[in-house]
Amino acid sequence: MTKPALTLYLAAPRGFCAGVDRAIKIVEMALEKWGAPVYVRHEIVHNRFVVDGLREKGAVFVEHLDECPLDRPVIFSAHGVPKSVPAEAERREMVYVDATCPLVSKVHIEAERHSSNGLQMVMIGHEGDPETLGTMGQLPDGEVILVETVED
Repeated sequence: MTKPALTLYLAAPRGFCAGVDRAIKIVEMALEKWGAPVYVRHEIVHNRFVVDGLREKGAVFVEHLDECPLDRPVIFSAHGVPKSVPAEAERREMVYVDATCPLVSKVHIEAERHSSNGLQMVMIGHEGDPETLGTMGQLPDGEVILVETVED
């Protein structure tokens, strides 16, 4: 017995996940509240069109907090940041907004929970990737084993 041909339709464009939508809205709301420029630590999402559009509205994308003036707000990207980043922002008395995706934050919480229960954390990811850095940065240096390849 032959099954009839199946036709698949893909939505175009497919859109962003809720965490990315949330992060973009946070930057837009910050621009409305504080005006330009608003500093964003790392590109808020991996999408050139979105980043360029936010840049045109007054968002300034930086990689390090020391690139941000103390009198302007800074937003942390959807990818999450190591614990040291908000701690440094607080030490410098900066206004900041954490736009970390709630699902990424959940991974951070679970990493801390498992570590506090004595489990070794193994992170499968890429060195230097913002989500990898953010997740590994929830625990003290050396407590997370990074696996990038099968050989690792």
